Amino acid sequence: MATLKQKKAAEFIAKGDSVSKAMKKAGYTEASAKNPQYLTKSQSFLEIMEKYGITDDKLSTVLNEGLAATKAVVMGTKSEESFVDIQPDFAIRHKYLETALKLKGHTKESTTNNITIKYKPLLGGDSVRANNSNKQIIDIDPEN
Repeated sequence: MATLKQKKAAEFIAKGDSVSKAMKKAGYTEASAKNPQYLTKSQSFLEIMEKYGITDDKLSTVLNEGLAATKAVVMGTKSEESFVDIQPDFAIRHKYLETALKLKGHTKESTTNNITIKYKPLLGGDSVRANNSNKQIIDIDPEN
């Protein structure tokens, strides 16, 4: 039987949130949200997704449609000489390809990298710790 958190997460996913974001909104810990397979591989969750109509067959059909996306392009500058040409929409196809690769587990979310830099202090002080907007932590330790 599905838990309340699983049901809430499924509702957020059905509304378009990523699995990790839906898990956070549903009350899962940050650590759990970073490993969404704990939720997505559970039988209860799969049953909930089927209830919402998100079946493997439907996902496969939608992905195939997206991977074959086309766009209409008007060719020519004068109305009597112009015509419509149907061309592949590579930008849309790329988005569907990324989604398909994620579903198949062939991609990896970016992770934080830790870097240690050895240095000799010029102005004194023991160590410096910096955090930029990408959440990359840099430790500078003069002792090592």
